[in-house]
Amino acid sequence: MRNIINCFSLLSLNFILISCGGGDFTERSELEGLRVLSISANTPEVNASAPSTVILSPVISYVDGGNTTLDYSWEACPDPGIDFGADINCDSSPSTLKQVGSNTFSTSSLSGSSYTGLATSLSVNITPAILAYFSNLDSDLQFNGVDYIVVLKYSDQNSDAKIDALKRIKLTSKTTGLNVNESFGDIIFNDSILSAYPTVEGIIKISSPTPGQTYSKQTNVGLKSFEEEMYISWYSSTGEYLFNRTDTGEDNTFTPEGSSGVFVVVYRDGRGGVFTKITNF
Repeated sequence: MRNIINCFSLLSLNFILISCGGGDFTERSELEGLRVLSISANTPEVNASAPSTVILSPVISYVDGGNTTLDYSWEACPDPGIDFGADINCDSSPSTLKQVGSNTFSTSSLSGSSYTGLATSLSVNITPAILAYFSNLDSDLQFNGVDYIVVLKYSDQNSDAKIDALKRIKLTSKTTGLNVNESFGDIIFNDSILSAYPTVEGIIKISSPTPGQTYSKQTNVGLKSFEEEMYISWYSSTGEYLFNRTDTGEDNTFTPEGSSGVFVVVYRDGRGGVFTKITNF
């Protein structure tokens, strides 16, 4: 099983410190405080010749927050160089390349007592100014794609709880093989679809996962083909998993605690594709 932190591409940028193994496993896979579990984009990779509006759909969890109001704000801009130590913000970005927004969100719209589910979506526009910036870049860089980042911040109006998240949208000159959101069928527990909160420890996995894509990239030895590796992140409000992250086809073990809870499974590739399933009992 591999650990990864850089799990996103241009609109798939999520710096919510999604867990990657270690001694504090329970703290990172058990849903308690304010969390952003995933941010999916309807188009994780955008072709520059067909600009569009990208819709981001955050999944948040605030199990112990109850019915409250969250303030949220977001800013979007070309990646300032995060992988090279730049701060995760848009402070240095020209105003012509930056987008901002803010609003409030009531957790009462989230699923039941778990307060876990889809938050308000965001619309990020690929503007003419962004395309002009892109067109001046090196052709190999254009082909491989550059990141337009989205930094999203939530804070509870009634407490000091807050969380930041990062999503990357990939802007590319490629016309084929653009990244998409893979998916899977059901959450499977002891060889049956998970239809009730488990009463015993058992094997948990996903059914019918779509495979990772094959994609091309310019390298120092020319054009090369690569295949995405897929990963599964596991979350729950009660009980405990053996692993907080598994590879496709790898079984996990879940030990229940109590008689109810919410399960969240996030299926992602390493380039920005994300698919999330939420099950409440």
